[in-house]
Amino acid sequence: MLHRKDTLLCLAGALFLAFFVTVSDYQTEELNWFTMFSGPVMLVICFSAVGGIFINRDYTQNTIRNKLSVGHKRIDIYLANQISQIIFFCVTMILYLAVSFILTAAFIGTKNAVASDILGNTAVCLVACIALSALTTFISMTIQSAAGGILPLFIMYPLLMFSVLVDELDIKWMKTVSEFIPICQLTRLFAPDQLACRHIIFSIIFTLFFVMTGAVIFRKSDLK
Repeated sequence: MLHRKDTLLCLAGALFLAFFVTVSDYQTEELNWFTMFSGPVMLVICFSAVGGIFINRDYTQNTIRNKLSVGHKRIDIYLANQISQIIFFCVTMILYLAVSFILTAAFIGTKNAVASDILGNTAVCLVACIALSALTTFISMTIQSAAGGILPLFIMYPLLMFSVLVDELDIKWMKTVSEFIPICQLTRLFAPDQLACRHIIFSIIFTLFFVMTGAVIFRKSDLK
């Protein structure tokens, strides 16, 4: 997957975004050690589209049928796709954060950087990426059609809109639900995450649910 042109474009886009966001915030005197976390929300939306299309190609090109015909187990196929998604999501995000960190340190120094807060936000961000990669794999492997390739992208937008409504409406049950949604967690990283451990645990639960559910559905599904 990391050798595909669209994946490489995502890598290049992440590096450009890190440079653009950091320089722009520095020029407007808004740069601080948490402005770098404004980019992950946009990045995961792009990742979901590219990741969904990657899995969809397995169906359109009959790759999965060929793997099954030579003896690969369904669970191995599902987990291999999931691991590919995790690597893609996380490697690209780590590069974005690393470049952002280096540029931020160069522009404003590390005097005001609180290591525990930055590491906590970074951990929440990466685990949320893993959770969203699990959702992308689940949708793409379950739909088994061209729609499965682009549906993850369309699902990310309502989730993002929900996170915006949570902040605007300030309704208790919506806030509670948003704690479990990884993309909502990403929108709260513009400041130190005071509930980092809780959000990491919720994202792990989110990941396990979609990986296990997706694997069970794929094992019992009839390939189209």
